[in-house]
Order: sequence, then C-alpha cells, then structure tokens
Amino acid sequence: MRDQSRLFIASDANTDGLLEITWKAARKPARGGTSNLICIAEPLDALATELQNLADEVTVVLPWGSLLRAVALPGVASLLQIASLCLAQAHFEVVLSFDRRRDAAELARLGLAHLHERHINSALPNAYEQAGLHVASVDRLPQRELMNYETTWAKRLAISHAREVWRLRGVRG
Repeated sequence: MRDQSRLFIASDANTDGLLEITWKAARKPARGGTSNLICIAEPLDALATELQNLADEVTVVLPWGSLLRAVALPGVASLLQIASLCLAQAHFEVVLSFDRRRDAAELARLGLAHLHERHINSALPNAYEQAGLHVASVDRLPQRELMNYETTWAKRLAISHAREVWRLRGVRG
C-alpha cells in the first residue's frame, strides 16, 4: 500500500480480519494512512465479477479456514477463482504457515491432515498449473521471514512457537 500509484484490495471473509488494516489506512498519511485501499468482507467464492481480470498481483498471506483449504488442498475450482482475479501474466504469492501438532484439529476439519512437504512441493504446483497459475518457486521459509509481511498476525507468528512456513510464487499463464 506504500505505492500510491496502485490500488490495493484486501479481502477477508472474517470482518475482524479487516479491522486493523482499515483502522491503519484511515489514519493521516503522515501516520501511515492511505487512500488507495479498498476492503471487501467476502469469501473468495463470493467476490464480485467486477474484480475479474483486474489484478496485476495477488497475494494470499497466512490464510485460514476456507481460504486455506482453497490454496492448500486445493480444488481446481477454487484456484480458478483466484486465477480469474488476475490479468494475464499477473504475479501471485501464497504464504502458508502451520504447526501440525497445534493446528491438527483445524487441519483435519479442513481436510488438510495430509499437508506436508511432498504435498506442497508436488501436488500444489500441479493443481495450480491446472488452473492456469504457473508456480515458479516453492520455498520453505525461516519463520522469522514472516516479519516481512505487513500484518500483525504475521509478526506474531514470526516470534511464536515453531511453525512451518511455505511460500509459493508464480505467474498466471
């Protein structure tokens, strides 16, 4: 959001997830506020068709619930919804973090009990490819790198108990 020549759209099905970012954006510019942010409290599958083919970059940072399922299970239909937001050659980035032991119940509820390195390195790129999203890199990140993402949750997880952190980057074909 620091680049004032670009429009940023934040979407979260959980309105609580948007509260902090809207509060920060509403501040005076000298205190970090910005006027180039639109927040939408909708899940991925309910985003308006007006957003299709709009984004030159899509970033999914630390998804949970249905969005985690959409990017980590994943179903091609969900990935097609993400791809539909992108212009041709748009870049995308997905950052996942989980603790298999502490998050076991939620991962099982989402059908992600199998989330592990082999799945992330092979099944995810294949599914993304089927949706027209070419994965250029899959990286396991040091947990401290979450500090580079401008969310309070990322900063908290960066210094919490040990978690796996994965990043997928690529381009819409």
